[in-house]
Amino acid sequence: MSSDDYFRRQYSAIIFSCILIISLSACDLFPNPQQKDISIVLGASDLGDAAFFPNLAVVHFGGSVVWKNNDKLTHSIVGDAKHGICAFKSDGIAPRGTFKKTFSKRVTCDYYCGIHGRAMRGRIIVR
Repeated sequence: MSSDDYFRRQYSAIIFSCILIISLSACDLFPNPQQKDISIVLGASDLGDAAFFPNLAVVHFGGSVVWKNNDKLTHSIVGDAKHGICAFKSDGIAPRGTFKKTFSKRVTCDYYCGIHGRAMRGRIIVR
């Protein structure tokens, strides 16, 4: 094999690798490590702790949590604190709607559904 063939193969391999990396990064195969998705599951208002999946969510400092309503009813998210970063409240989240909260401190926040009450609850740990 000539040195030109060798370099052509190396160059081709590099180009292929770059295209593959760009293609995969555009897909959802690699979730955003700075974002945690939480599903409000179908039938959530009757499920208590199982209303949110995952119920215990861990997100990195500076990251966000996105709640998506996969139920047929409207829900809201309320941080279970009187003040500080864990004192937050969404508007009503209609079916298929979302609510996003970014956390700028390392903290543990409990939350619940403002419409259906504290029996429908979850927890977020920000590391």
